[in-house]
Amino acid sequence: MIKLGALGDFFMALPVMQALRGAHQQDTLSVLTIPSLAPLARASGLFERVLEDPLGRWPWAHWRQSRAILRGGYRRVYDLQGNRRSGWYFRLMPARHRPEWAGPVVGCALPRPPRPPGAHRTEWYAAQLAALGIDMPPASDPTWLAAPIAHFEVPERFALIVPGGSAHRPAKRWPVAHYQILCAALVARGIVPVLLGTAVDATACGAIASNVPACIDLTGQTSLGAIASLARLAIAAIGNDTGPMHVIASTGCAVLTLYSAESDPGFIAPLGPRVHCLRRENLQTLEASDVLATLGHIGLA
Repeated sequence: MIKLGALGDFFMALPVMQALRGAHQQDTLSVLTIPSLAPLARASGLFERVLEDPLGRWPWAHWRQSRAILRGGYRRVYDLQGNRRSGWYFRLMPARHRPEWAGPVVGCALPRPPRPPGAHRTEWYAAQLAALGIDMPPASDPTWLAAPIAHFEVPERFALIVPGGSAHRPAKRWPVAHYQILCAALVARGIVPVLLGTAVDATACGAIASNVPACIDLTGQTSLGAIASLARLAIAAIGNDTGPMHVIASTGCAVLTLYSAESDPGFIAPLGPRVHCLRRENLQTLEASDVLATLGHIGLA
């Protein structure tokens, strides 16, 4: 199975991974992914082999990866990445030696059907598997993803706040000033905001924590396992369209994800039983009062 990234895409593909594991119980199942996601793939326990693709430059990196797939002796390849890169892995193989390839590449043995109109990515995956006679299970809590969190000393009532996101797509970030208003309002309701992010989010999280001292700032301190464990205890999570929101939603935590025109929640919303989305063409125009009202409507604040 080829799934190169990113974090949110990996979580949207988890039901596919579970389906393929069930369909190939007697086979060796491998996944090709990027190095940063390889530990997650290993922790899932779904694969006998986890292969890492460093995503080097065209053309030599593509040729080397194509040859590595051939050397693996695979009977079938499920191309869930479905982009130009993974397509080149197929095209660079000698036709007589290609494994049975399931994906969107022209000329492959098992072409992926067109995306159903308005379908979520996972519904598209389900259609791809259905064409192969494989049923896809609904998303479920990845209980294998967990880590100790007692040392964070979070209170009984807390909400996860995810104000960061991709540094090269600033339009996907709700303004820090609005997060400050939101966090202050949550504190007034007896809910402690717990800030999550990586090093690139330190400025945003630091500004929120400085303005609302009751916040618990865990920036740079949480593994994906810790995020999942925190999510199982949180009353809700509010954040931008970014990978950790997919992790949080998968645990069953109620999430409210904020979207701009940069992305379509109908296609890429997180998977989970309590997922809510709020979208504006420009997130600068989304007021904290709108977010608080939405939280009230869905019974989270």
